[in-house]
Amino acid sequence: MREELLHLIFPNVCVVCHSLLLPAEAYCCHRCIAEFDAFKSPWAAEEVLRHTIQSRFGGTLHFEHGWCRYLFHKHSSLQELLHAMKYEGLFDLATTFGRQLGEWMLSGDDALQVEVIVPVPLHRLKKIERSFNQAEKIAEGIGQSLHLPVRSELLARKRYTASQTGLSAAMRKKNLAGAFQASKAIAGRHVLLVDDVVTTGATLAAAAEAVRRGGAASLSVAAIALAAKE
Repeated sequence: MREELLHLIFPNVCVVCHSLLLPAEAYCCHRCIAEFDAFKSPWAAEEVLRHTIQSRFGGTLHFEHGWCRYLFHKHSSLQELLHAMKYEGLFDLATTFGRQLGEWMLSGDDALQVEVIVPVPLHRLKKIERSFNQAEKIAEGIGQSLHLPVRSELLARKRYTASQTGLSAAMRKKNLAGAFQASKAIAGRHVLLVDDVVTTGATLAAAAEAVRRGGAASLSVAAIALAAKE
């Protein structure tokens, strides 16, 4: 709570180290951002993303292309920033992350194949509890960079699920079985499915299964970060 109040009173300080931000900086200073474990290219990120999901979750999540900007490490500057984004109501930070991810995606031609952006949804009760869906705000930022529509209504979370924290890959899969339902309006489209952090891929896999059942022609995925194996 103290950190949240600090940022409300002094909005021009870094969320992580609390130093004053320069005019060109937003939420996080360049020094803290330099500590993030960034992928060197979209292609390198996609290769690691595919391998990680395959090794942790199995081969049930199939996607055309995948984008991920950072490797997520526990007790890192990135974890502090994402925690503030998710639990302290800094939804503009999520949009900023999304815009940056979208700009990075444009360094490859594959992003242009996407037709519509769909965030991984929260259950309505959890969204009320948090006041916003971070994946939706990230998707809006990506949409601003790619000039593509964000259609949150195309995928719904019909079942309230327990927290995934601390669960094995198998338990995460069981926890999310049948949790999502796609609208028929998703049929025939190349969908970009967006989440904040990919841990095992269980959430993306469950959402992707619903998207495919809805008749989507193609599926790609994007997230701010991929949890490193530690």
